[in-house]
Amino acid sequence: SDTTSKELKTIQSDMKAKLKHGPLKHAKVAVGGQTSQNNDLRTLANGDFGRTATIMTIGIGIALIVVTESILQPLTIIGTLLLAYEVSLGITRIFSRLVLGDNMLSWNTPFFTFIMLMALGVDYSIFLMIRFKDEPMPDLKDKMLNAATSIGTVVISAAIILSGTFAALMPSGVTTLIQVALGVIFGLIILVIILPLTLSALISLTTWHNKRMVKVKKTKENKEAAEA
Repeated sequence: SDTTSKELKTIQSDMKAKLKHGPLKHAKVAVGGQTSQNNDLRTLANGDFGRTATIMTIGIGIALIVVTESILQPLTIIGTLLLAYEVSLGITRIFSRLVLGDNMLSWNTPFFTFIMLMALGVDYSIFLMIRFKDEPMPDLKDKMLNAATSIGTVVISAAIILSGTFAALMPSGVTTLIQVALGVIFGLIILVIILPLTLSALISLTTWHNKRMVKVKKTKENKEAAEA
């Protein structure tokens, strides 16, 4: 638990402080036991998770920039994926506490949930944006509506199939597998709902901004013409 991990760090800090000015100040001191092993494993896992998350986020961002030929859209997509990941973890922890009787997530649940949600979510995003680019209609809102409608059935079907696949892990009785399955299922539900909404909102914002800039330009040109 977090409490025992904090107590272990306190003990280690106290030992270093007490040995610092004594005859054993150059001695190498280690703490053994199950708590120490768990803490070392957690520290290692957190470091790996940080590196993996950074590499995945950068790689996905580069891929989305190439596909969408934009900077704002990849930022929106990545932000949506990270939001879905955080929310799914929160719901999973609440569900785990209320139903499974476990107040904490396993140390590797965030790691595997992040990898699965980011990989699946970016696939859906790429499908949507490629379909959006292929739409021949000039109006951006109509293009997004048609794109979301076209891939909606495919994405929802894939989400249902994947959710059922991960749900098959729950009868295993292994807490980590159950929590990862719940995190992915909740994350997929969130992504199916909010990805089209956030991207549609971005397109609407882009349309509003373009119209506003055109209006400002025309007003400026009319003003200059009147002054001339």
